[in-house]
Amino acid sequence: MPDYGDLKELPRQGKALIVTDLHGNLDDFNKIREIWKDLSSKDNHLILTGDFIHPMDGDDGSLDILDAVQADCEKYENNFHPLLGNHEWATILHISIYKGGINQTLKFEKLLKDKFGDAWRFKLDEYTNFFQKLPIAVKTDNEVFISHSGPSKGISSLNDLRNMTEKGYLDNIPLYELLWNRYGDYSAKDVDDFLKIVGCRAMIVGHTPVEGYKLIGNQLIVSSSFSRGKKAYVELDLEKDIKNGHDLEKMVKYFQ
Repeated sequence: MPDYGDLKELPRQGKALIVTDLHGNLDDFNKIREIWKDLSSKDNHLILTGDFIHPMDGDDGSLDILDAVQADCEKYENNFHPLLGNHEWATILHISIYKGGINQTLKFEKLLKDKFGDAWRFKLDEYTNFFQKLPIAVKTDNEVFISHSGPSKGISSLNDLRNMTEKGYLDNIPLYELLWNRYGDYSAKDVDDFLKIVGCRAMIVGHTPVEGYKLIGNQLIVSSSFSRGKKAYVELDLEKDIKNGHDLEKMVKYFQ
């Protein structure tokens, strides 16, 4: 996988499908890939906003998704953009993370042991190295910011984003905020202040389960797989002027 640094910037060409929080749901991942391929051209992109591993219940397709994501990064390196989520972050740091009261770190390790036997640690290191190459965010030329969560109050310029992981993954408060913050940790005003700093007019995040999507000021929260009801994604027109969050709301689509 090419290393794009912590911030990926997309030109004003084509479309971008933005998908959040798959959490090991292989069926949903395959549906999204088919939707993307129907749109596929050199100008169209697929952005996964992190947390493609660790389901709360049901079949665990984490390893199948990871292998497919790695393969797609090589095959579609200029058009496929998986981002870092808090669950991948926890894997990098070997920190136990819980979902629905279940220790997802231990569950993921058992998955590796069952599939790879004594080689499971080698495979975990391979995945961890892959996670460390993932960008933190995407900024589009039509002024949309895309990340797993956020915003962060610790960002003073775009360069802070471009060099975010140079300070490491632990005790990095701006990074933590972009991976863990939920509404209440920040306000609609904090969103607008952040957007001014990064030169954007609206942002798209996942992380917080909602029914399809929820618009809070100029922030669109989307649930593509781990949802409170409907499953949504965004078909972002990269050539269209975006003035505010309501413009993004018009680009939300649903799938079953």
